[in-house]
Amino acid sequence: MGWFGKKKEWDIKKSDANKSRLRELFNGVMEDGHTYDIVYGYGLNIKNSDYILARKTTYTYTSLIIGYRESDMSIALLQTTPELEGCSEAEIFKKDNIKKAKIATGMYTIYHQGGLMAGYTQFATLAENDEKFLAYVYQPEEYDKFDTFFKKFSGK
Repeated sequence: MGWFGKKKEWDIKKSDANKSRLRELFNGVMEDGHTYDIVYGYGLNIKNSDYILARKTTYTYTSLIIGYRESDMSIALLQTTPELEGCSEAEIFKKDNIKKAKIATGMYTIYHQGGLMAGYTQFATLAENDEKFLAYVYQPEEYDKFDTFFKKFSGK
């Protein structure tokens, strides 16, 4: 029991069904998908608009299937929907082919190789996702495992 009431009860059957769907989508796009561990995550785009008397902040969430494996220190990101209806082609990052990677304020950031405007990719994972903005997934073990992997990936 928590400080302000009872702890949230998770529907493990529903969460496991969504995890199975994540795996199905990932393996459908990645040729050797079964060799990756996966975790559900999200990207967050924050846009600020200033008006004469007010300021508006808009948050846009992007659902992600994050595949990773230690054998070649790679991460594959696939965009999906909160309903897990389908997914994009994978964007793959290998430790050898990036400028750097880091964790700050709960966000994972991968800086791309290239010139001045190479850019970066930023995303996050949570141990518990509800259906307000993301897919319903309860994944504390997967969350911890990915966090440990990313620390190795970023060279920490």
